[in-house]
Amino acid sequence: MTNLQYTKNKNGVGVTVYHANLAAGISPHHTLQLRQLMNQYRVVIFRDQKLTDEQLSDFAFRFGPPFVPDNEYPVLGSAEGASALVVIGNQADEYPDAYLGHQEVLPHSDHHWLRCPSSASVLYAVDVSAGSVPTIWTDMVRAYTLLDDETRDKIEELRLITYNPFFRPFGSVSAKYVDRRKDIPPGPTYAHPLVRTHPETHEKILYLHEAYEMELVGIPYDVGAPLIAKLHAHIQSLEYTYEHAWQNGDVVLWDNQATLHYRPSFDSDIRRVLKRISIGGGKPF
Repeated sequence: MTNLQYTKNKNGVGVTVYHANLAAGISPHHTLQLRQLMNQYRVVIFRDQKLTDEQLSDFAFRFGPPFVPDNEYPVLGSAEGASALVVIGNQADEYPDAYLGHQEVLPHSDHHWLRCPSSASVLYAVDVSAGSVPTIWTDMVRAYTLLDDETRDKIEELRLITYNPFFRPFGSVSAKYVDRRKDIPPGPTYAHPLVRTHPETHEKILYLHEAYEMELVGIPYDVGAPLIAKLHAHIQSLEYTYEHAWQNGDVVLWDNQATLHYRPSFDSDIRRVLKRISIGGGKPF
C-alpha cells in the first residue's frame, strides 16, 4: 500500500497532504496514516476538494463519532434538530443558520465548557473571497513542554472551569478570569484538568483557552488571575503555530484536544463561508 504524500509546515505544526480526493473516499490504511499525522502534527490540510455535505461527513466521521449539540448545554449551532454540521459564515444569506459573522474569535478549543468536549474538527472552505483572514492554530503540547519546571509543578494538579458562553447573550461574553466576589456566570459547569493527557499519544497538554470566562477550582482570585495571565503571555509568545490562508476547496482537519485556534476580525463586506463538522470526544483526564 502506498502512503499519502505530504509536506511538513513551519515549526512542525501542520502538514499539507497532496493527491488526495476526499470525495472518492479514503482507504483504511490512509485513514490510519491521517490519524497518525494529526496526532503528530496536530493539523492536516488538503487543497482543491469538492465535497457534498454527505462526503464531508463521511470523511470526518472516520476519526470518531459525530459531535451533536445538546440543547441542555448549548454550543455554537445548537438548535432544535441541529446536526453535526455548522456553517461558519459571513455574507452567507443562503445559509440562514450561519454563525460568527466577521468579529474576532479569540484563541480557544471548541466546547471546552462541556463534560465531553469534541476531540477533533474539520473545516471546509465553501466560498471565501479575497481579503479574508486566516485561521491560526497553536500547538498546546509544545505550550506545556516549554513551560519552566516551577510553573509545570505549580499547575500539574489544578483544574479549570470554563463557563459556557451561550448562557450569556451572544457576543456579550468577556474573556476574563472570574472574580466570584463580583459575578458568578450562569449555567452548569464541568471542571477539567489544566494539564490534560492526550488519550492516544499520552502527551501532556496545557488545556487552556483565552476566549471565555474561566476560573481555577479552589484558587483565590488574587492567586488564580495572575497565574492564568502568566500562562496566556506564555502561549502568545510561542512560535509553534500554523497560519492557514484559506482558498476555496480547502479542507483542514485538526486535533481539538491539543490545539487552540484563532481568527482575527475582518471587513463585514467580505464573504467567508466555511462548513465545520466536529467529532465527539471523551472526558478530559
